[in-house]
Amino acid sequence: MKTPALSLSSCSEGRTGGMTDEKCPQLVDYFVVAGLDPAGPWRSLDEDGRSPSSSSSSSSPLVRAVEPVTDLVVIARGLGEEVPEGFTCIEKTLGGHSAELSAGLINNPHLYLCYRRGRDKPPVLDLGVLYEGKEQLKQGWYIIETTPYSRSASLSSGGGPTAHRVFLTYRRALDSQGLHTLGITDITLLMPSKGEVAPHTFCRVDKNLNTGMWGPALHVCYKRAMTKANALVFEASLISRYPEEDLEAFPLPESVPVFCLPMGVTVESWPLSSKYQLPIFSTFVLTSASGDKVYGAAIQFYESFSRELLSEQQNIRLGLLSVVDRRPITSRSLHTKKSICVLSHWPLFTVFQKFLTFIYRYSISGPHILPLEKHISSFMHNVPFPSPQRPRILVQLSPYDNLVLCQPVSSPLPLSGASFLKLLQNLGPGNACTLLLAVLTERKLLLHSLRPDVLTSVSEALVSMTFPLCWLCPYIPLCPLQMADVLLAPMPFIVGLHSSYFDLYDPPPEVICVDLDTNTIFQSEDKKPLSWRSLPRKHGKSLFSTLSNLHRTLEKICSPGQEEATLEFLLTDYDQIYRRQKQLELEIQEAFLRFMSCLLRGYRAFLLPITQAPSDTTTDCSSLFNLQGFLKSRERTQQKLYVQLTRTQMFTQFIEECSFVSDRHACLEFFDECVKKVDVEKPEEVRLIDLDETHSGEHTVFIMPPEEPQEADGSECSARYR
Repeated sequence: MKTPALSLSSCSEGRTGGMTDEKCPQLVDYFVVAGLDPAGPWRSLDEDGRSPSSSSSSSSPLVRAVEPVTDLVVIARGLGEEVPEGFTCIEKTLGGHSAELSAGLINNPHLYLCYRRGRDKPPVLDLGVLYEGKEQLKQGWYIIETTPYSRSASLSSGGGPTAHRVFLTYRRALDSQGLHTLGITDITLLMPSKGEVAPHTFCRVDKNLNTGMWGPALHVCYKRAMTKANALVFEASLISRYPEEDLEAFPLPESVPVFCLPMGVTVESWPLSSKYQLPIFSTFVLTSASGDKVYGAAIQFYESFSRELLSEQQNIRLGLLSVVDRRPITSRSLHTKKSICVLSHWPLFTVFQKFLTFIYRYSISGPHILPLEKHISSFMHNVPFPSPQRPRILVQLSPYDNLVLCQPVSSPLPLSGASFLKLLQNLGPGNACTLLLAVLTERKLLLHSLRPDVLTSVSEALVSMTFPLCWLCPYIPLCPLQMADVLLAPMPFIVGLHSSYFDLYDPPPEVICVDLDTNTIFQSEDKKPLSWRSLPRKHGKSLFSTLSNLHRTLEKICSPGQEEATLEFLLTDYDQIYRRQKQLELEIQEAFLRFMSCLLRGYRAFLLPITQAPSDTTTDCSSLFNLQGFLKSRERTQQKLYVQLTRTQMFTQFIEECSFVSDRHACLEFFDECVKKVDVEKPEEVRLIDLDETHSGEHTVFIMPPEEPQEADGSECSARYR
């Protein structure tokens, strides 16, 4: 499965479509290939992802190997059963209490959970608890119904005709899944009544294992991680780019390669029987000194790597050379991680994912008549950003691959990469409101997930939900491991990290950690935990209620999009299928906008007249805003929140922008209109954002794929590019 190294210098500079009649905003600024340049130099990374003082590639250490859990059993020690060979018995809970599963039963068989690690079979992916007779076993799940000694493994007494048995269940990865499957790497048991809580990044099964008449509740929790084997890790470098020269208005940032591969470039040896991992899509945001955002979309994948590029010591450590006689071990293959990426000023992540997936598939198939570079240059030069004149653009990448671009919904709100749908899906109403409070009071927020594309969408939603306030502190939605020192910054921040960071580190105690995979917020035990109930009571309850209703709707209508869309589907059913999701996205955003309008209602009455020319003194917030009068106008029970809010950088800048001429004048006017709309008897019934479908029924502009060359006699050229 060899992917040719992209040489983008041969990309055509000319336009090949019908877009030359007028100047259109370009959709994509750069196409980048990142990874490990065979020509070097290579900069190795320590186990903790930091660059060591020595950049010698021969000393590059290994990623820590984590063997996944592959087998689970329940044993009855009270009946003489022993722990099977190779298994580990969980005898104690997190706090050191007995982890006996059947402590509350009358005829206690003293049941314990045991697990085995290994790589001889697909790993276990999930754990669960089944109440027999009350629910059905999900497809793909298995029941631990008996012990290894053929006795019942039921966690309940099972007495009487109406009694329901309780079993542990699990789900295993498929044989067809690749070497790098996410699998369970740790299992523990906890008793909430003893003050035990799930460790960071662990997922708790919210069903009590203790079904007896007495004794504390017992819960199982587990951690999932990438179950990869040992690998050498290096810092990502730029392999190729197009265009090769920097654009005058936007030079290519040097940091792009490390954002394409935020956990570094790995060189890994696999058994010959291993299946390839599917490409992983990720997104990131770069912010310029002026505050402008640039959006990146990348696909990570593996390709073959030459053993000759590694030192003898590295080959030995990867299991490619015999330690005894230095003979090559031919039962293993060598691979490295690589990434292709596009940079754009427009956050059309779904479009970019489809384009990059097409490029990846094209590069590993063939032979083709056209070189890969022709498709890249055609997309970059011929596909514009949708406009009112061409609100809908259908791009035919090949006879079998196409994608559609639609003009974003017309709104005074700033365009961003936010997905309020993903925010609500991954956090739920309560945690979404709690994080609103955290952003309003400028806390240190660390978001993490095993799904890198979710980090950017949710982070963008977090900084958008407080409109018209703008987040001014450090903001890195997908942070490379080498830049994780930002977590030690003495100022507020919003940072997103891959969850494997916690395989190496514990978060700083003052940081609020948000696990998007388990919908859990971890806060320091030394401080009073944040709660959405600290928001202004009336408006906070209204926001929570609205989000709860929208969350129920979201669970019903949102399903994964079609992986392969036909031309007929794109032309006929696209609007019908996605219009409701667009509407729901706006309704969630509108709920936060209504809250912010209520929160700051009447603020303009406390702006002070400007009597002097702008200076350090006159632009100070206390010279522009009657803070004490504003605070006195708020409810006494909410004074603490408003005091915290008015001390933030966001609020100070907001007052300055309201007092002087600002680039955000149109946005602030729109917000003032929203404030007027909510200053009525029933503000929840007033619409603040309307879905502008003015152009939804207009014509579609077609962008055709590059023309294939022909021989002199008009016949089709032979396919020679692969």
